[in-house]
Amino acid sequence: MSRPGVVRWTGVLGLAAILAQILAAIVASVAGSAPPVDDPVKFLTFARNSQLASTTVLMLFFIGFSLFIGFIAGLRAIAVAAAPEHEWLATTVFGAGVVLTVLGLVGNGLALAVVGIAASNHADAAQIRLLFETERLLGGAPWLVPSAFYLGAAGSLGAVTKILPRWLALAGWIGAVLVMAAAFSAYGASDPQAFWSVNGSVTFLAFLPFWVWTLGASVVLVRQGRTDARR
Repeated sequence: MSRPGVVRWTGVLGLAAILAQILAAIVASVAGSAPPVDDPVKFLTFARNSQLASTTVLMLFFIGFSLFIGFIAGLRAIAVAAAPEHEWLATTVFGAGVVLTVLGLVGNGLALAVVGIAASNHADAAQIRLLFETERLLGGAPWLVPSAFYLGAAGSLGAVTKILPRWLALAGWIGAVLVMAAAFSAYGASDPQAFWSVNGSVTFLAFLPFWVWTLGASVVLVRQGRTDARR
């Protein structure tokens, strides 16, 4: 594939990945929030009744994270072609992206297990609660730390190789600081209903810098690919 094609398709994959995840978040918000896990029986009832919506949300996240692998692979190829001397940094960004993708897929797998077990005839409320809290904890600091590293490294990669505009480098660095700050919620207690907790709302809001940077980079790459193809 020609360079304009690689650039354009990398951008398309990034756009599709983030749009799938944002759509998943919208569906989840429409479906309603889960009740407190302090009442396992009530939470089990919610998980059972929201099977369709929850499964749709998780499948969209699965699709989004899978497409993201194509985006980071393309980003590495573009950076290496533009600046071979910085291949190590491009590989670092790719590796960090793979780590956060694997963590995201594992977390979604646990959540899918929650939905599947809740819909069965042998569902156990305590088991459902354990799996749910484990999935939420995995989406906290274990996901946020490599995500912050990815944003910082990706911002630096765009700056040193000149494949992305300067504002995206700044967005990556600022996003890395914000996400890393959110990772310190790991020192809090486990309370999904609280804002600042190991599995609270702050861990979900920390997705925003990741979405914003990847979406911005994807739009830039799509436009660059079209411009190069015309030339």
